[in-house]
Amino acid sequence: MRSSQLVAANRLAGSMALGTDIDPDFKHGAGSALTSPATATMYLSKATRTVLQANNMLYGWASGSTDQAEFNIFSNSAGDDGLAELQRKRLKARFSNITVLQFEDDATAERVAKDMANADFDVAANENQRVSLPNYPAATSHRRQGIPTLGSTLAHGRYVLYLHVGVRDDDIAQLTSLAEKSYRTQISLLDQLSPLSPADILRLPPDPDGMLRRALNPKQNAGASELEYFTLDRLGYYQANRVQQLHDSIYSEVGADRFTRSWGTELVRTRDEESAETLRDKIIGLRVPSSEAADSPPQLPDTKCAKNTDARLNDKFVDTGERKRFLCAVQYRRYVAVVEADQIQDAHQRAAAQYALLANSQTQ
Repeated sequence: MRSSQLVAANRLAGSMALGTDIDPDFKHGAGSALTSPATATMYLSKATRTVLQANNMLYGWASGSTDQAEFNIFSNSAGDDGLAELQRKRLKARFSNITVLQFEDDATAERVAKDMANADFDVAANENQRVSLPNYPAATSHRRQGIPTLGSTLAHGRYVLYLHVGVRDDDIAQLTSLAEKSYRTQISLLDQLSPLSPADILRLPPDPDGMLRRALNPKQNAGASELEYFTLDRLGYYQANRVQQLHDSIYSEVGADRFTRSWGTELVRTRDEESAETLRDKIIGLRVPSSEAADSPPQLPDTKCAKNTDARLNDKFVDTGERKRFLCAVQYRRYVAVVEADQIQDAHQRAAAQYALLANSQTQ
């Protein structure tokens, strides 16, 4: 069922609050799909895992945002461990981490919220202090004296929300205000998204707009992957690739509404053909800021290609993921795809194959 849960989590991503929805300075961060109690407790207190397992957590999403680019948002887990404490001392930042989990019914969510809050509180029961949020009296919140963070749990229908917010100084008024703003922003989005039953999750189409079938799959691997095989709407894409939110003005201009990755190929759907042409000429610069123009494929003169000149590609000690040396942006009607390869000839071949795949799909 994990692949279905990943599809459900990606659907939820489009209804998660971006940091800038909460505070204009929260421009940096990250997001991640949650498909099991094990993955959820990578971002929640480890003590909550048994609660999630006992109550059949269905899926969820974790989203963190901060005003400091160098601040590792997810090292500040709910447990306030040593790593988080060291980071807060080295680089003071304001942040809001929001985790949303869905359960089978309202009663289960209500029980889970209370049990999660108690488990989290008991991690440091002698130090934690209960806190009330005036505008959210049903939320269970706590903090530690001297640590400028606050944790809070609230059931909202079949959803359970967990907040972990932080400010620069140990100020309860600032923490309360940030927590309430985070709740208000997130709940307004969840109210527009109907929850799913276990049967609904299994019936979700894995490729709702036919993007994955139109994207070249160079590895010929159709396995579910949060990082390599997914399709997301624009807000969901920003959740999973927060740096791309910095280019929202361009994506908004061209009406980009669906983003897909297929084991090395990225595909974007725009408003119309003219918009796709605009994005084709800019998209490599958005993905790889350090690049220089390279030859286009002879049979596809309108395709834009580039050589990645990032020096880190030559450093064997730096993890650059799957990033390749050459990239080509292929446009067909309202779609733009980016293919990659270590050799320019291979990049050209993949560009031609991608163009043919789009053309044969008769996209509009």
